[in-house]
Amino acid sequence: MAAKNVVADLTRGDKLTGNNYDIWHRKIQYLLNEQELLETLSSKMTRPEDGNTAQHRRDLEAYQSWFKKDRSTRFTMLSSMHDDLIGEYEIFQNAKDMWDQLKFDFGGTSTTRLRSLVLKFEVYRKDPKHTMTEHLRMMSGMIRDLKAAGNVLTDEQQVQAVIRSLPDSWISMKQIMTHNENIKNFADISRHVELDAERQEATKSAALIAHNTGATRHVARDRAGFVDYRKIPAGTHVVYMGNGSYEEALGVGSYQLHLRTGRTLLLHDVLYVPGVLYNLLSVFTLLQLGYDFHLSLNGLDILLDDVIFGHGSSTWHARLGHIGKDRMTRLAREGLLGPLAKVDLPICEPCLAGKACRKPFGKAVRATQPLELIHSDICGPMNVKARHGASYFLTFIDDYTRYGYVQLIAHRYEALDCFKRFVAEVENQHEKSLKALRTDRGREYLSDQFKDLCEEKGIRRQLTIPNTPQQNGVTERRNRTLLDMVRSMMAQANLPISFWGDALLTAAYILNRVPSQSVSSTPYELWKGEKPNLEHLRPWGSAGFVHSTTHKYGKLGPRARKHIFIRYSDSSKGYVMYGEHPNGGMTEIESRDIDFIETDFPSIGDANRDLDLYELEEDEGTLPSSSEGGGLVPRPVIAEDSGSDLQPSGSITLDQDSQARRVSSRGHIPRRHFEIEGNVLLCDAKDVDEPASFSEALHSPDRDEWMTAMQEEMSSMDKNNVWELVDLPPGRKTIGNKWVLKVKRKADGSIDRYKARLVAKGYTQREGIDYEDTFSPVVRFASIRLILSIVAKQDLELFQMDVKTAFLNGELDEEIYMAQPAGFEAKGHERKVCRLKRSIYGLKQSSRQWYLRFHDSITSFGFEMIEEDHCVYLKRSKRSILILSLYVDDILLAGNDMDSIVTTKKWLSSTFEMKDMGEANFVLGVKITRDRSKKLLSLSQGTYIKKILERFHMHNSKPIDTPMEKGCTLSLDQCPKNDEEKNQMSKVPYASAIGSLMYAMLCTRPDICFAVGMVSRYQSNPGPAHWRAVKRILRYLRGTSDHALCYHGGDLRLTGYSDADWASDKDERKSTSGYAFILGGGAVSWCSKKQSCIALSTMESEYVACSAAVQEAVWLRRFLQRLGVTAHAEDAVLLYSDSTSALAYAKDPKYHGKAKHIELRYHYIRDMVSQGEVILQHISTGSMVADPLTKPIARDLFFSHTKSMGLRRI
Repeated sequence: MAAKNVVADLTRGDKLTGNNYDIWHRKIQYLLNEQELLETLSSKMTRPEDGNTAQHRRDLEAYQSWFKKDRSTRFTMLSSMHDDLIGEYEIFQNAKDMWDQLKFDFGGTSTTRLRSLVLKFEVYRKDPKHTMTEHLRMMSGMIRDLKAAGNVLTDEQQVQAVIRSLPDSWISMKQIMTHNENIKNFADISRHVELDAERQEATKSAALIAHNTGATRHVARDRAGFVDYRKIPAGTHVVYMGNGSYEEALGVGSYQLHLRTGRTLLLHDVLYVPGVLYNLLSVFTLLQLGYDFHLSLNGLDILLDDVIFGHGSSTWHARLGHIGKDRMTRLAREGLLGPLAKVDLPICEPCLAGKACRKPFGKAVRATQPLELIHSDICGPMNVKARHGASYFLTFIDDYTRYGYVQLIAHRYEALDCFKRFVAEVENQHEKSLKALRTDRGREYLSDQFKDLCEEKGIRRQLTIPNTPQQNGVTERRNRTLLDMVRSMMAQANLPISFWGDALLTAAYILNRVPSQSVSSTPYELWKGEKPNLEHLRPWGSAGFVHSTTHKYGKLGPRARKHIFIRYSDSSKGYVMYGEHPNGGMTEIESRDIDFIETDFPSIGDANRDLDLYELEEDEGTLPSSSEGGGLVPRPVIAEDSGSDLQPSGSITLDQDSQARRVSSRGHIPRRHFEIEGNVLLCDAKDVDEPASFSEALHSPDRDEWMTAMQEEMSSMDKNNVWELVDLPPGRKTIGNKWVLKVKRKADGSIDRYKARLVAKGYTQREGIDYEDTFSPVVRFASIRLILSIVAKQDLELFQMDVKTAFLNGELDEEIYMAQPAGFEAKGHERKVCRLKRSIYGLKQSSRQWYLRFHDSITSFGFEMIEEDHCVYLKRSKRSILILSLYVDDILLAGNDMDSIVTTKKWLSSTFEMKDMGEANFVLGVKITRDRSKKLLSLSQGTYIKKILERFHMHNSKPIDTPMEKGCTLSLDQCPKNDEEKNQMSKVPYASAIGSLMYAMLCTRPDICFAVGMVSRYQSNPGPAHWRAVKRILRYLRGTSDHALCYHGGDLRLTGYSDADWASDKDERKSTSGYAFILGGGAVSWCSKKQSCIALSTMESEYVACSAAVQEAVWLRRFLQRLGVTAHAEDAVLLYSDSTSALAYAKDPKYHGKAKHIELRYHYIRDMVSQGEVILQHISTGSMVADPLTKPIARDLFFSHTKSMGLRRI
């Protein structure tokens, strides 16, 4: 009776909803136990293989018994669930898996359950097996479960979650929904998603793919398109897939294909195969029927007797310079696009490459007749000069007709002459005078000559108010449209970027002949009084065979030569073509006798596939009357995330000029690199596609990951109370900010996480107002290596922690105002600014403020700062010792007592927001490997080195034994001597390669120290010989990428080696010093450096080298003494040199006539020897470990010395 009551409860009112799991799971177990089914929750079986033995029969009987019980259990559990949960859990094939998943989803404590629900909700993505309605129902159930568990999501969070959960095939719709302000809650987004899903289902019947399918029969995956259909016997037809699998056809018939031109194509003998992913159009079959095909990046044209059946819209779209759908629809309606009846454009990848959208500005009062008002603007300088030297383009646009003139100019001062010619031409054409001219306040329009011309002609001037480019919005919008079209056309063509001027003139020619939203007809018709003819338009950059009338090639020679269309002629009714001249070289030809191949886009010369075209910021000097910006607004410098893997980079100095400079008021177009490969548009901005801005992140394939990372960063800002929103006080200025987005990687190079950092544009800060002191220390690499050698010898514990948003912990002394972050402006408070209460990444004082905060906190906890390195802290007790080192926000914690380490980690986590990384294995880009049984600790950068090799295309190079050949000399005589040689070397990434190598050398590779130092001397003007030397270093690393710097628990007695190579520099005849210090079996400090003085003898060069080595020895000894972890710390440092004369001079302070000129500071060595800090001792040249740090040596000796430094293959 009790069991029946439970069944009634579970099937009526007490069904599982998620928040009642605790009572439900007790009742369901009671019921299953009563039905003798409880065992199925803890066991599952698989059907035994076929057989006829007695054991097999017993196994089969057991399986059948279990299967019957399991089916009953699943039925009971599903019947006791709420309708919203049944669809989610009915997919499980056995009761145990269903039970385990339910326990994972709803079991545990309230905290763990909430955590589980949040995790499941954040990572949930649509299952391809589910319909969109089912998917939305599941998301609704998860939102309801979260609410029941105490986490009430806002409407915006629900909307973002739904968008995030949609598949990658919805990327275009996801972008549209992201920017749709009418979507405010879950109901709105659900309605939009379901409507879009219905539209996609309705158009599936027309989605036939004919790009290289290899199909010999037409294949359809849906029944809706068949006009007649008959079933066929099983096994009659089988369709084999590219992966080796196959699907069986169920029927055959005639299929009606709806084309985007408005026509229909009836296909016969089409197989019905529901198991294929896409419909397949057999090119082979259509070719046999007499059809022809034109294939391009925009799609496939199907032709029969010159009638286009396929993507006619795409072809016209390319012909018309990638204009929008509305304009094409108006042209088709007026019969200007031939047989094209319906404009239905697919997604155009060149348009995605070249166009970006912004909301239009408000409308102004329009002119009522031509020449009543002309808009003008100069755009430039562009980052690349056009073929004929132009860096700018000048536009004149008639307000009434929107007809535009474009002129390419090399300098701004040419604007006056262009305006004179423009006025003379248009006034003569229309027999009326120009009445008004609207421009911005550029200096070319404010010159006295320009003013005098306007006064003479009676032209009224209309100047924009400073910082309001909207008042000149007609030209601003036209310039943007022109550049959009240029990028789109160049993305499709295969011409160098220097052809942007030709593309621009072509775009202007087209815009005058296509409709505009601002006028009732085309600008051409309003300006000229007749409709434009578009039949002569051809895709820019396409191929054409130009008939030759001047060059004869004989009766059997060609009558035409292949050229490339680059623009329309402005002096005749023809085309300007570019190609090879019969007598050699390249030339332009004007002709009308051309046979075009509109789907062929040839490349010429060094076709630059980088669509890197944008307007540069320009310094125009002091402009009191203009004052658009009121001051310097430099190009942003991306502040690197201090928590990222360190990468060396060149220093950048910004000119903090106080003069007012005119900066382009147009939005800066992100520098992106575009490449066309097949039908795919590749955007390669960085090594791992790291977006350069918030806008790029929104359109990134990893949009969801970047958005999550940015939201986490904003949560940290809010948690740390970094700013408050206020009105900007009068007379104060704000600093800008930007998003720096990085992909964090593990030791093996795989992706660890996506990280977003909000960075202030600190370069706009003013000293004395926005900041005072900026210096902040970081731990030396030598300190880290010294500590790690002690860790290896004494088998200390070693842990790593990361301070989350470290700089946010620093408090500001100054009052600083910052603009709100892009994409996260507070609703209803968009005009307010952020008054910073804490330091933020990018501020000049941020690093210092964070360090001061950390120093005060850690010393109050009992740690003592080491004077020899202000980023190393020591805490000692009777039974424990802790050593903490800080590199910005990375912490290494070493100690001999686990309880003390745990206590310290807890204190750090309670004081700062920390991430416990566990035992240290990858810090600052260096992999740490330990074998504690052998007291072995190794440091390696194998992944980093492989990345360097791939970056410079040396990963397949032939390895070599040494980084520099013995006897190799480099000098200034090998530098380029003329502009041609300099231009050739300017294409070589010399400085980048040096910087990458230098980081490896500083961290773990003393074996390349001398070679890197040598090639770095010629960074300002490297020659081919210097580049060959760099590539040799890379080849050496190719063969030694698996080498590591090892500390094998050796003696903690510090030993040094000092050496010099006299007059080795062939340019200045200066010597090279080198030293290496060994502790615990491996090098902890090393150096190779050109001496600052000219030594007159080998003794002097060795003496100067010893002096530098002694300075390092004293620092290392005092560091060890301060740590107090080894008895040998009190011993004098043993320093070896192979120069007996230098050692004698250091020990004997008597007067030497040949050494009387040596500078006083080098005699520091004598003082340290007399005080017992250092003991100097002679060693043979063959045993001098520092020899590879001063000169290139033979292979066997090089191996021996680097092995003594601790470098070994792992």
